[in-house]
Amino acid sequence: MNKSKRPDATELLRQMESGERTAVSIVAEHIERLEANHLRLNAAVHVFKDEALAEAKNPRPGPLSGLPISIKETIALAGHRVTAGSRRMPPIDWQEDAPVVRRLREAGAIILARSNVPEFAMAGETENFIYGRTNNPLDETRTAGGSSGGEGALVASGSTALGIGTDLLGSIRIPAAFCGIVGFKPASHLVSHEAIWPSLPGSYLDSLMGVGPLTRSVRDARLVYNVIADTPLPPPQTARGLHLIIPTEFELASKADCIDAAYVMAQTVLEVAGMVTQERPFPDVSTHFLNLQQLLAAELEKPFYDMLTTADGQKFSLVAETLRQAVGRGTIYSGLFQLLAVVPILKPRSADRVAEIIRAYDQARAELYQLLGRNGVLLLPTLGILAPKHGQMNRASLRPGVNGTVTAMTFCNTMNLPAITVPAWKDPDPATGLVPGVMLACAPGAEAALLDAAAALEAGIS
Repeated sequence: MNKSKRPDATELLRQMESGERTAVSIVAEHIERLEANHLRLNAAVHVFKDEALAEAKNPRPGPLSGLPISIKETIALAGHRVTAGSRRMPPIDWQEDAPVVRRLREAGAIILARSNVPEFAMAGETENFIYGRTNNPLDETRTAGGSSGGEGALVASGSTALGIGTDLLGSIRIPAAFCGIVGFKPASHLVSHEAIWPSLPGSYLDSLMGVGPLTRSVRDARLVYNVIADTPLPPPQTARGLHLIIPTEFELASKADCIDAAYVMAQTVLEVAGMVTQERPFPDVSTHFLNLQQLLAAELEKPFYDMLTTADGQKFSLVAETLRQAVGRGTIYSGLFQLLAVVPILKPRSADRVAEIIRAYDQARAELYQLLGRNGVLLLPTLGILAPKHGQMNRASLRPGVNGTVTAMTFCNTMNLPAITVPAWKDPDPATGLVPGVMLACAPGAEAALLDAAAALEAGIS
């Protein structure tokens, strides 16, 4: 399932430009693959087969012309509803595309599918009561991750050439790492959040979310970012001379030897590429992680309860839902229930405490951005686990306390760092064949250096 077995989007564009392939043949090929994969993966919630084939006959010119792509279900698409995988929440009808979708269409991309999400896009596994469960293309008994799990499965299986997801707590990078592809979370608001669910204006959590691509290569990630971002990047350069930041005193936990091996190999590859290694302590990761749990509880409780009010006015009750879950008649997906169940435990007692957390994050961000500068790239494992069996990811991640297997992931969100995960195909797990991800992060504004380093990393570990 290595990426080398299928051409990436950049290669498909080259084939169309040279006349070797047509957009029609490429779209038809992806449709065939998507349909063949649907029963085993259940990654797409809507497929626009006829529309995509018709558009492929005369694709719009642009940097993505003729490429069949997928879009996360929580992103507005004209004429379609956003359900966020919830049968309680009244669906949201959209008459216009989200700005990110508009830019993709204007660049010539052809939307082939919308992808599945966990309910409210707030879990590390993709399952809901409307569309069901999405499986991992590498092993259907395992989760594809979340919340952009449908995107991860579609791109990794070759059902679409690339996808667009959102990432508040790892929702692009978790499925990318679990499915063996590239996932890039830009810094918040470098790609528009407009018309993307959930809308949390005024919430500090909004500064944690990035909108970005899931792709089969780093060069594809750059290609797509240059379409959807407000400020495109300069042409690629070598990674020589960039600073490689190796964290010490960073609260991490790894549960697979191949993850550690890939991390060591990544450092060697990047040093050989000419990056200059610097070790830096990160002693406050545990505090940031615990503060995040409190911030989530404080800022999501009311909007989520409001959104779970049904169309006929039935308000959500945690007590009533607990009883329903106990007898297997829950009205919300178990992952969302687990999150809401711990909110009363984690919720800060005062607004002053929330303000204190936000001040601490702002200060930590400023100090970190100064440390990283324009040429510093932080090296981290993407996750401390490989794609687990269905049901295990939620139990492992949706609980109070520090969880070292995901601290690297959430750190990039709390600090609002652009971050990219690259699959280490040269270090697969010998027992399962699953592949670990290696993550690079940078300060906002240093995305060009980040993707230059990621390209060098990909060349050595994939």
